[in-house]
Amino acid sequence: MKIYEANKARFDSSYDRILSVYEHKNVDEMPFIISDVNYWMDGVSPKNSPEDYFTNPASMTAYQTNKIINHLQMYDDDYLPLLFPWYGTGVVPSALGCNIQFHAKGDPSVEGTVIKQPEDIRNLKMPDPYQDGLMPRVLATIDHMRGNSDLPISFTDPQGPLNIALCLCGVENLFVWMYDAPNFVHELMEFCTEVFIQWVEIQRLHIGQAHRTGAFPHGIVLPEKFGGIWLADDDCTIISASLYKEFVVPYNSKIFKHFGGGTIHFCGSAEHQIENFLLTEGCTGVNNFCMGNFNQVYQMQKAYENKLALMVCDFAPLEVNTYYGELLSMLKRKGTLVASFLSEEYALMDSKYKNITRDPSTVGKELYQVFQKNCRI
Repeated sequence: MKIYEANKARFDSSYDRILSVYEHKNVDEMPFIISDVNYWMDGVSPKNSPEDYFTNPASMTAYQTNKIINHLQMYDDDYLPLLFPWYGTGVVPSALGCNIQFHAKGDPSVEGTVIKQPEDIRNLKMPDPYQDGLMPRVLATIDHMRGNSDLPISFTDPQGPLNIALCLCGVENLFVWMYDAPNFVHELMEFCTEVFIQWVEIQRLHIGQAHRTGAFPHGIVLPEKFGGIWLADDDCTIISASLYKEFVVPYNSKIFKHFGGGTIHFCGSAEHQIENFLLTEGCTGVNNFCMGNFNQVYQMQKAYENKLALMVCDFAPLEVNTYYGELLSMLKRKGTLVASFLSEEYALMDSKYKNITRDPSTVGKELYQVFQKNCRI
């Protein structure tokens, strides 16, 4: 199906608007995205969740493709479509021995740890992407997507070295060992970094390169001149700035330098890491699901002006007009884009994601009106 080719003019225009964010140009319009083409199953109504989503690449591809077609018919925003071989956030840990739990509805999750003592770190071996854990399933899905669509394809969810290490060791162990066994932790972080790089490179070989896309941080295109990678670093919110600077910044920097730059994603509040993101070599942008913490967003805009692009995201709030009326009233257009993620069963309320059932189409239309009014001329 030639979706990309048929909409190329539209996509090129959106690409240029997003490129202007990374180039920190003074603009009259802020790029915005109504993100209703989410590839994960959490928050999807059970009646709309394919039974074979995680066992049949054709099912995953068809589900995502149908959502893309629907989106292009409903919204004229800055979304650039992609296919995503999604198998949860634990693909790398699964290849290193962690157990993965598949749920009747929802996404796979990591259960348990594999490293019990610091010395166990030295028993880790590089995984075989064609044999170990969920990696072969990801590659098979990429191959199917490439053979059946002209859409860009992303690598699977790129949890950064910190998250991989936490899955292997557990939160308490890893943080204690940062004090009691720092050399072992550095060995682990170096190992996780190398696994991350090699795993993404294998996926890129299967994907090929037919579009001007460096990566898709949470489904938002990263222009290729600003890097070829993004990583999820949600746990930056629970680690001190000093430990993050010592045990995370050097390894994220190594990844970004390897891929010619990239962006960091996190959910929630991490004001204490704002400076550390600037210290991360090769970082070209930050993607934050701010969960109503507008003060953090404004701090980042000030700190990152002419330095890092800022993607201000969230699951769609319960009170769309109130939430975005306040956020956008103080948000500078330069170096910034905004995206709201629709969910059938989640809504942002009181700085938390709560289980609230809503019709995504109705919420999407409301969001579209707000963004058209505040982000377009």
